[in-house]
Amino acid sequence: MTIRAVLAATILLAAGPVGSVPAWAQALVLAPAKDCSARTAKPAEPGEVAADPAAFAGQCVKLEGWWKDIAFYPTRAEAAGVDSLSIILLDNRRVGLYLPAKDLAVAPEGPKLATVIGTVGGACARLPAAVTTADTGYCHYKGGAYMAVTRISLAK
Repeated sequence: MTIRAVLAATILLAAGPVGSVPAWAQALVLAPAKDCSARTAKPAEPGEVAADPAAFAGQCVKLEGWWKDIAFYPTRAEAAGVDSLSIILLDNRRVGLYLPAKDLAVAPEGPKLATVIGTVGGACARLPAAVTTADTGYCHYKGGAYMAVTRISLAK
């Protein structure tokens, strides 16, 4: 075996099998999984999802926290910041939301205690640049965790 053949085989093995990149890492997940519902969602903490989106990618989760605009936060203080959507320190604390049109139209400008159910898409930063550039939502602006929302409701 030639040195070139050994190097080529090593590169292929290091890269992993073709198609080993999960679908959620190749395209923006704008719609929740069809079977994602209040019954199937696993409870999770917003801060945990935001800190390690790869661990939750593709999962149907239920988060309780603070909803403001197109993002979800673990605490009211984090959500209440004037520029909470653009504060870099919150990139690992905030989860971006891809909301149904009816919910996007009524998204609160100030923090509201809420419960959200949806499919975690992973981290925007892991998506190809062409995908985030073409997006007009959260991933166009931020690199953190995001989710496609099945349902969001304000606390009573």
